[in-house]
Amino acid sequence: MDSYEFTELDDRGKAFAIWHYGVHLLTRAFGSKHYKLYALNDFYVEVTFHGKNVDYKRIQTFESINFLEPYFELLDLSELWQSESGT
Repeated sequence: MDSYEFTELDDRGKAFAIWHYGVHLLTRAFGSKHYKLYALNDFYVEVTFHGKNVDYKRIQTFESINFLEPYFELLDLSELWQSESGT
């Protein structure tokens, strides 16, 4: 499944694809919104939630890593630095 096929799915189909084929990468919060980032094959899916509501408000797909920038600050690369320096 590519991003075009995914966007053609109805809400139920998108939820099924994310649940069964998606890999959860990160969760972030901004104000009252929570975002969950998934990888599906060669594209990403971001699901937006408002507050503690379990019903999503938006599903956005993208292929470019430029849209991943809000998630970069959540990555802890300290272990990579330690293994590179030999400590």
